[in-house]
Order: sequence, then structure tokens, then C-alpha cells
Amino acid sequence: MYKVMIVDDETIILSGIKFLVDWEKNNCVVAATARNGQDALEQIRRIQPDIVLADINMPVMDGITLMKRVGEEFPHIVFIVLTNLEEFDLARKALQYQAVDYLVKSQLEGPLLEKALEHAKAEREKRGQLIEVKAADYFEKKHREEMVDQALQEVLFFRSSSPDEAYKKLLQESGVLSEYAFFYIPFDFTMLTGEHPPEKKEKAELMEWIRELAVKIAENIFQNNYLFLDTGEVNSLVLFIHHGGAEEHWKKDADIFARKLPSTVKNITQAECHVYHTQIYEGYEDRKQCAVEYQSLQELYYLGTVEEVGREERLKLGYEPLGLKGIGVQVYQEIVQRNLKGIQNIMDSAEARISNTVHQKSQAIWLLNELNREASQALAQLGILEKTSYEKVSSVAVIENISTRKQVLEWLSMLRNTLTDVVGSGTAQGNLLAKKAHRYALDHIESHIGLQETAAYVGVSVGYLSTIFKKEYGQSFMDFINSTKIEYACRLLEEKDMMITEIACRLGYENAYYFSRVFRKYMHMSPTDYQKRMLS
Repeated sequence: MYKVMIVDDETIILSGIKFLVDWEKNNCVVAATARNGQDALEQIRRIQPDIVLADINMPVMDGITLMKRVGEEFPHIVFIVLTNLEEFDLARKALQYQAVDYLVKSQLEGPLLEKALEHAKAEREKRGQLIEVKAADYFEKKHREEMVDQALQEVLFFRSSSPDEAYKKLLQESGVLSEYAFFYIPFDFTMLTGEHPPEKKEKAELMEWIRELAVKIAENIFQNNYLFLDTGEVNSLVLFIHHGGAEEHWKKDADIFARKLPSTVKNITQAECHVYHTQIYEGYEDRKQCAVEYQSLQELYYLGTVEEVGREERLKLGYEPLGLKGIGVQVYQEIVQRNLKGIQNIMDSAEARISNTVHQKSQAIWLLNELNREASQALAQLGILEKTSYEKVSSVAVIENISTRKQVLEWLSMLRNTLTDVVGSGTAQGNLLAKKAHRYALDHIESHIGLQETAAYVGVSVGYLSTIFKKEYGQSFMDFINSTKIEYACRLLEEKDMMITEIACRLGYENAYYFSRVFRKYMHMSPTDYQKRMLS
């Protein structure tokens, strides 16, 4: 049975059509009726009929708009248009949206409707078959993309001395290695506001959103000549381009992508984004050189020297060992002995090696995890871990978000300050750090300031700053920021020289709506009501 829906704003027409033919005999059933296009669209989304008989002129949403919307969402649904004689031009327009037929309501008879239904049923079968073919093509294409993805990763990331022959054959036959390049696209989430770094789930959702943005931009610029590799990275994307155009055209497209993606990501998510790419390579034989350059881009981004190193130097980049083996055990012993001088010496040594050696990011991340683990165990051994703001879970979350050498040094500075306060006397150092954060916030009250950047400025962890600030000032850092901003906003409103949107912008709020929400929370009235009260 074919499910049929009838849409018309005239009750008499709806009733007349329902009883005009024997629906069962025509292998159809009237599954639903609607009086306007909007109601019809909502029902169509629920029941997904096979055939829709729809009037052109209807309230709320007309028949042409309904056809267009349904065609975008459910291309298999077939329309028969109902029209009056004076609407003939509209009926012809409806045919452009692939309506199978149109029926003049004043001349509608059973045989005409049955004939139109026969056309509609045949068209429904045809569209169904086309959708199946397209679906098969889609899955075949998807499978091929996944195979190419695996093959490229085998070549680029695994550095196999003897790559799988099937992968080699696939890459050669697909033609993707005629002219190709890789983009390394790292993201920095440290500027996102909030009292803690993004949780794994939140970050995964954010990366998925960013990936969708990147896909849309790549599609517009590179058409079908791109592929995002699924490498499992949590702080970056890998984009593969196989480009058949002239070199000038390639450079132009690469520059457009490198400008557009970072600005879009920044505007929508507040995350920082960078785009780096290898040179163009040709043929399977160039794969190793391409892999070396790509991996150099990763390490140079971490070191903060991508712009300083040319292509030839990238291909010859060498790394030094940090030479800090056993540092975790050393810091453990100094903490247990409450030796602040020893802790300072160890941190000085770690910071000097990180600053002055050309090392790989993996070495630095290993170092941070080692220090974090041993420091946590030492504080637990002293029986003070639970009584302090040194939170192992929070530190691990921070380490997972680290992408650059600068961030590694900031983390080491945080560890130094935190251990100095926790292992030492505690009170005096904590007061000084809290006051430093307090002063920084006041100096930047007209900026979009957050706990993350303030903690980085002070040189402590986010969790630790939250604890010492609340202990010193009796309120959370973000409460202090918002209450101070709102107090400042009240003075500006009293002066009556600025509009509310201007005040919101001046104080660093994303928009007037969010500013109004925060204002109401602290003042228990809207900015407009406050201004009126001051005027009265």
C-alpha cells in the first residue's frame, strides 16, 4: 500500500478527494490530511508518505515552499499539485520541483485522479531505485575513502619499511598520488573560558564541530580533491589534498584555506587554530620525504619555530634528548623531605632543558606526566594531598590539552608555584598569588577575561587559583569578575551616555543578551529596568 497525504485549506476539497476514488483498489491508503503547509511538513516528517496531493495556495506555508522543503529532506516523496485555473503558472512552476502531475480542482474527477496516482506510484518506484543506487554508490565511495585513509596512514605515520602491497596498489591506481600535499591543523583550547579545561566528552564534541566546519570549507575550496584522515588525534586535524591544477592555483587555494579556517574556528568556538602544509609531492616514491616534512611540521609547531625553518631544514631536522631521566624520583624525595630549595633546583633544571634543547613533544609530555605522578604520590605520602588544591585529575586534564613548548613551560611554572605553597608555609605565598590575580583582573576588567588565562598569568593551575582566591576574598574568581563588571556597568548606565549594547561590548561580553542575563543575576532586574529606576 502506498501512503497518501492530502493537503488543502478548504475542508470541502479535503472531504471530496477522500471519497472520490476507491483508495484500496488503487493500492493506496489516505494516511493523513493537513490544512496548511507547515502542518503538512511536520506530519510528513513523522509518517513519510509516498505521495502528497497538495494545494498551491495555502496559509502559513504555500504548496511551492512545501515541495521545496520536502524535496530537500525526502527526495523520494512524490507530489501531485492541486490548483485552480487562475493558478496555472504556479502549477507549471511546481513541475520544476518534480511534481508528477497537476489537477485542476474544479475539473477533478475520479478517473483523472486515478491516472495521476498511477503516474505518482510509478515515479515513487523509480525514485526509490535511484536512491538505492545512490546509496550503494555512496557506501562504495565511503569504503574506498576509508581504504585510502588507511593506506595513507600506513605510508605517512607508520613508516613501514615494506608497506602493504595492497595499499601501495590502491594508492597508485586511485591516482591520489599524482600531485599531493598534507595539511597539519593544530588547535589550542587553552583560551576557552571556564574554571577547568574541557572534559574529554566536551572536547570530543567540540572537535567534531570543528571538523564539520573544516570539511565545509575544504569542500568549497578543494571540491572533491581532499580527505581528512582519521588519525585519532585530539588536538589536531590531518588534511590530505591531491591537486591536479597549476602550482599557482594550488598556492592560491592553500592560502585561502589557511586564512579562512582559523578565522571561522575562532569566531564560532573561540579556539585558536593554525594551518601548515607540506610542499607538493609527486608519485609513490616521494612518500617518505613527504612523511618526514609532515612530522617536522608537527614538532616545529610544538617548538614554536615553524615560520623560522625552511623546507630544506625541515627535512634534516634532528632532536636532542632531554636527559632528565629519574627526575620524577628526585622531585618525590624533595617533596617528602619538604625541601623547597631542592624542589626549586629540580624545576630550574627541567625548565632549562625544555627551553634550550630541540626535543620532541613526546619527551616533554612524558616528563610532565612523570612529575605529576610522583608529586601526587609524595603529597599523598605526607597525608596532605586531599587537603590541598593540587588535584591530580585536573593536572592530567591540563597535560592532555598541551600542544606547545610554551604551554609545557607554563605547566612547569604552575607546578613550581603550587608545590612552593603546598609544601611550604602555604598562607603567605597563596595570598600573594591571589592578590596578583585580583590586580590582573581589575586591570583587564574591560576585556573578555577568564580563569584560564589569569591562572596562566599568575603561574598556577586553574584549580589552585580557584582555591586560594576564594580563601583570600570569600568568593569565586568568576563571581568576582562578574560582580565587578556589573558594578562598573551600573556606573555606565547611570551616566546615560551609552547604549546597553555598547556597554556589553565595552565590558567584553559576547553579546547584549548574555550581558543582560548576568546583570539580572546580580542586580535582580534587567539593565533597562535599572536605567529607568535611576532616571526616576
